Formats: sequence, C-alpha cells, structure tokens
Amino acid sequence: MTQKLGIAFNVKELNARPYHLKNYYEIAERADEVGLYYFAFPNMVSRGMAGVETFTYMSAIAARTRNVKIGSDVWQIPLYHPIIIASRAATLDLISEGRFICGVGTGWRSKEHETLGVPWHERWERFDEAIEIVKKLWTEPTVTYHGKFFNLEDVVCIKPIQEPHPPIWVGGSSNTALRRAAKYGDAWGGLTWPFWGSKRVGEYSIKERIEKLKEYCKQFGRDPETIGVNLRVHANINPNREKAIEDAMNHFLGVRKGRVGGGGPAEYQIKSGVWGPAEVIIEKIKELYKLGADLVVLWIMTTDLKSQWERVEKEIIPSM
Repeated sequence: MTQKLGIAFNVKELNARPYHLKNYYEIAERADEVGLYYFAFPNMVSRGMAGVETFTYMSAIAARTRNVKIGSDVWQIPLYHPIIIASRAATLDLISEGRFICGVGTGWRSKEHETLGVPWHERWERFDEAIEIVKKLWTEPTVTYHGKFFNLEDVVCIKPIQEPHPPIWVGGSSNTALRRAAKYGDAWGGLTWPFWGSKRVGEYSIKERIEKLKEYCKQFGRDPETIGVNLRVHANINPNREKAIEDAMNHFLGVRKGRVGGGGPAEYQIKSGVWGPAEVIIEKIKELYKLGADLVVLWIMTTDLKSQWERVEKEIIPSM
C-alpha cells in the first residue's frame, strides 16, 4: 500500500457474539501478511457491556504478527497510575518488537471515572501529570517525582524498544485534546464525527481542526510538520448501502446501547460515517488523505468483523 490504512480491531465487537478469539487471530495474521499498517484497539472500563482486557488481548495479537503496528486507541490515561501505564506499554513494545503505538486520551464517559474513583473534572490535569511521568519512566534510569496527584521516589521501570519511547498519539477533537496533542504527542488521532464528551458541540471541519492543531504547535514551539494526523471514520462495507447501515445499527444499538465513541447518538453517527460499496469507502479514504491525513483508520461497525475484513482485503487494500 502507498497510503497507510488501519482498522479498529474492536474488542467490544466481541460482545455481539460468543468469544471466538480464533477468528480474530486469523484476521490479524492475514492482515499482517497483506500489509495492513495499523490495528486500533479501543479500551473501556464501564460502558454497560463486558469486554476482553485490552492489553492482554493486544499482547496475544502482537505475538501472532510481525509487521502491523498495534495501538491503544485510546487509553484513558487519567484512570491509571503512571507506573502501570509505563510498564504495560513498555512490555507490549517488547512483545511486539517495537510496533506498539501509545494512543492516549481522557475518554468521553464520566461514569468510567466515577467507577474508579477518579474525579471527572480532574481528568486533564491527571493526564498532563501522568504523561510527564510516563516519559520519564521510559527514558530515565530512576524517577523521583512529586506532583499534585502522584508521588514517586527512586522508581525504576522496564524500558521500551523504541527510542526514546513508543509514539504517543493523542486522541479527541476538542480544543483541549488538540492542545495536548501539540504539547505531548507525536500525532493527533482525530475523529470524523462531531462529538466529544456527552454533548454534541456542533459541526466542525477536519480542515479547521488541523489548522487549530498547527496553531497550538506554534504556541509550544513545535514544527507542525512533525506531528502526524491520523483520522478515524465509522464504516461498513456492503454492495447494498441499506444492509450496510442495518448491520452498523445492529452493532451500534444492540451492543452499545444506542451510543458510540464520543458519546454521540448512533443515529447521528450513521450520518457522519460511510456505508455501502467498497468504492464509496475508498472515495472517503482518499478524501481524508487530501485533507491532510497520514493514516486513515476504519472503525468498522459490524456484528461480523471477519466478513468485513475479507471485503477490506479484497476490495479496499488493492486500491490503496
């Protein structure tokens, strides 16, 4: 492929059917063979459904593949102690032999924070402090840190393969998320649906968000060209558009209780996604690249990821 393509290897999709992980291993191995660039692994704590533990699952996929990048997309940083974050990420980087991408954010569901006793209003302050500590744990022999939320004294941590550390991709589309991406990130993980938190904040253009990211980069003295742009889009591939939407709605409403990433109603996000024949999805991917994407990630909404992957392999990848 001349352009980078990823898919969300959605652990939550497993809730729509029995836990046949063998199917997912087979998809991962095949995707690795044909040159897929990236697997996105969503993480969740409390969203009204059960799911496999993300990092254990990623480790299993990493052990079965050799080339595809593997990323947490995204990891709700305020919910975890920075020592846990640093050691899990470094271990996965070792298992994958340097293929781990640390996708981070705060999450959009306040209940996850409440469940773990983390005040929602503290999320961005905790994010800042945790990221600073994690970078130190990855790059310094010992770390002593005394902050508002965390206190470390002579802590050591296993080091990742990638130097100075695994790439940090900051997800989200709010100004706050863009500011953190510009300050801490190696890339911004942007959404093509206009939601964050539990409220719709209105329409926005990807072009405008990228310009805002560049503005923040300049504020922090960073070259915008050094910050990657990775865009996500909801999709379902089917020659019949109505059937594609039906499958997506079954996934949205049957599995996710009518709400999806960013907190937006499924019905609206159907409008902002791309559904139908492969050529429609390919056209959307090319559009996002023209807007400035370095990587496009298909968040395929389906109750049958295996069949969708076969369409990606046969109909989408050859055109990339």
